[in-house]
Formats: sequence, structure tokens, C-alpha cells
Amino acid sequence: MTYRLALAFLFAATPAVAADPTGVPQCDALLKRYEACSGQMPPRQVHAAQKELLEGAMGIRAAAADPSKRADLERYCVDRFEQMKKESDIKECMSKP
Repeated sequence: MTYRLALAFLFAATPAVAADPTGVPQCDALLKRYEACSGQMPPRQVHAAQKELLEGAMGIRAAAADPSKRADLERYCVDRFEQMKKESDIKECMSKP
């Protein structure tokens, strides 16, 4: 039981890890801000945010290799960033300049 509690605390107290650049500046800005703001989430959500950050970055990097998808990625990241500024649990942090 103690081990499980310590592990839960570690995940809750650990901020999201840095995502490598995706090559799409709009997406890099979104991921960077999300990483910086995810520590303000309730502790039970921090681990999920870390996972989402890393999976999102991997998916964007993979799609960015296809020039035909780049414009869609740029638009998606801009739209998602704006949505998170208005509707997410961390909207105040996401909205900072």
C-alpha cells in the first residue's frame, strides 16, 4: 500500500515532460504552453496530461512528415490552442501571453 501511495504521489507531483519539437511552430507553441500549464491541473489529472502531451507530440511529428497534412496540422493546433484558452480547466494559464 505504501508503494502504491508513493507512486501515485510521484505521478501527481511530476510536471509534464518536455516534448521534442514537432517541426510545426503552431503545434510546438501549443504543446509548450500545455506542458507549462499542466502542473496547475488537479493532481489526479497530471499523469493523464503527461501522456496526452507525449502522444500528441508523437502524432504531430509523424503527420508533419507528410507535406499534404501540414496545413491541416497548423490549423488544428491553432484551433485547439484557442479552444483550450476558452474551455479547459487550465484556460487562464493557457491564455497567458
